[in-house]
Amino acid sequence: MTSATLPISHAAEPSPPRNRLLGGLFIAEALLSLAPVVVLGAAIGWPASLDAPAAQQLAAVGAAPDAVRLGYVLYLLYSMAVAPLLIVLAARTWGSLAHPAAATVAAFAALSALARCIGILRWLTVMPVLAQAHAGADPATRAQIELVFEATTTWGGGIGEILGVSLFMAVALAVLAAGAWQRRTLPRPLALLGGVSALALLLLALPVVGAPELMPVALAVSLLSAWMLAVGIALMWRRA
Repeated sequence: MTSATLPISHAAEPSPPRNRLLGGLFIAEALLSLAPVVVLGAAIGWPASLDAPAAQQLAAVGAAPDAVRLGYVLYLLYSMAVAPLLIVLAARTWGSLAHPAAATVAAFAALSALARCIGILRWLTVMPVLAQAHAGADPATRAQIELVFEATTTWGGGIGEILGVSLFMAVALAVLAAGAWQRRTLPRPLALLGGVSALALLLLALPVVGAPELMPVALAVSLLSAWMLAVGIALMWRRA
């Protein structure tokens, strides 16, 4: 077999068992992305609840603390697992993380995971305390707690959603999709879907610069989950 027939120019693909393992992890990650929606959706109406007034969100968190904790722990696990999967796929795409493009994917995927985790941790640390204090406070104190809640939400959301979910992940996914398209390490429809997902994630940051909100968060996140599921299935079926 000549080098022209290899999907990766610098090294042969991993063996089928490794393909199946990586594919299974991508599928598991895509399915794990649904867990927070199921748990938090049933408990507090998430993610629609994020647009509710502070008093309503605090009351919902205080009414179902265990479910909120479980849902955000699952969301934290999902957010931490995204980076290693993208980094492994980048190493496969360019043959080594020493390649500048692969290193770019690794760096931005790690930054995305870190930013997302910072944003999520507010729901496991600060918000339960505020919800408990809000429940037993007088009206004046409740108003102050709601201001703290809104400030924390704005700060944490800016880091977790604008940087983590949108900008950093969009860069990592766009570079990875471009490499997969050029080097044919994934079927080209999957590389194209990765590029579309990256664009959708990038559009989530438009309101920060005063532009209208063109992309629903649910659609952008669903595209990413669909891409991970499709990549997992493709790797499970791929031969060495």
